[in-house]
Amino acid sequence: MQEDSHHRSLRILVVDDNFDTAATLSALLEFSGHRTALAHNGQDAVAAATRMRYDAVVLDLGMPIMDGFEAAAALRQLNPPPILIACSAWDDAETRRRTTELGFSAHLRKPFPLAALEDALKHASALPHVPE
Repeated sequence: MQEDSHHRSLRILVVDDNFDTAATLSALLEFSGHRTALAHNGQDAVAAATRMRYDAVVLDLGMPIMDGFEAAAALRQLNPPPILIACSAWDDAETRRRTTELGFSAHLRKPFPLAALEDALKHASALPHVPE
């Protein structure tokens, strides 16, 4: 993994109940030099983030068991909390208000270009590096 002044490898948890979407996004992020893990509902995401610290969590909002809003509220309680990025087809004003109130740093509407996600991840790149 190479790091430079413009791009640092991040540890990212990709959370989406669509297995293909999660796997594709994970592969693209790994191709960009990041390390990823997958979860397919909010409950599994919170459990994973409790076991290992992630720089960022890319979080779908509409999922079974525990949705992205509930997961975000739980993830914000971690110390330090990861950067939260909503990636959802839900893009109405009420959803955007909720993601803002829950502390998401970005809200990307599916489908989105990888460059938009990389821009959102720049916030996480400025944080101290997660030790191995």
